[in-house]
Amino acid sequence: MDNKTKKAQVVIVAIDSSRQAFEFLLLQTNDRRGAFWQNVTGKIEDKETFEEGGLREAIEETNLSIEFIVDMLDLGLVYEFTDQRKRKVREKCFLLILDSKWDIKIDPHEHKNFKWVPMNELHEDIVEYKSNYETIQKSQQILKHWGM
Repeated sequence: MDNKTKKAQVVIVAIDSSRQAFEFLLLQTNDRRGAFWQNVTGKIEDKETFEEGGLREAIEETNLSIEFIVDMLDLGLVYEFTDQRKRKVREKCFLLILDSKWDIKIDPHEHKNFKWVPMNELHEDIVEYKSNYETIQKSQQILKHWGM
């Protein structure tokens, strides 16, 4: 991993108790970054673990308060690719489960919009990259065992 940029991808899911369902949070990148929908993603800082960096990115990109967190699971998915800046990247994926939605505030330097999508309305074309959808699918498999 010597010269690889470390990143985390985090699927954020909130429990909608009124509907007894899970809703997935998606962020739309700003126009400069392509205006596509994705999960929370971000670079891991020096001395952070992938999990610590993923949690920090979720907080920074959405204004998440840790009081809403039920659990954070390592999905066991790792992607290696070359990004648009020609950097070699190693990205680990996580599922962050929250007990409810919160007052989301996105950074306009990175994103221009967000939306909550019910689990049964997710499909392959909802996000730009295949790795994002595979991460969502793995999260769905895990959440189906939660019984909602």
